Amino acid sequence: MTTNARQNLTNAPAWRRNLALAYACPRCGARTRAGSSCKAPAMRNGRCYRHGGPSTGPRTPEGLQRIVRARTIHGAYGAEMRALRRLLRTLKGDQRRVLELVR
Repeated sequence: MTTNARQNLTNAPAWRRNLALAYACPRCGARTRAGSSCKAPAMRNGRCYRHGGPSTGPRTPEGLQRIVRARTIHGAYGAEMRALRRLLRTLKGDQRRVLELVR
């Protein structure tokens, strides 16, 4: 035991002891949109209430088929968008070849 009041929490008020325990608990650590790690207290599964647990996604064949059929809101990873990006890449390559022939 030390004589320093900041280090000796046994004589500290309850709110200060609880605050010290809250700061000592493990943190979530998930990556935020800003690129830093989340500093919220973690639950038993290792993540905070905002970032959830270590989800593994659907495992049953029915669940996998449901995900395949699901309509995504942004559509960035759908088959149509992949085909469109593939077409744009080929058009861009053709454009470069035509420009090289013109020069």
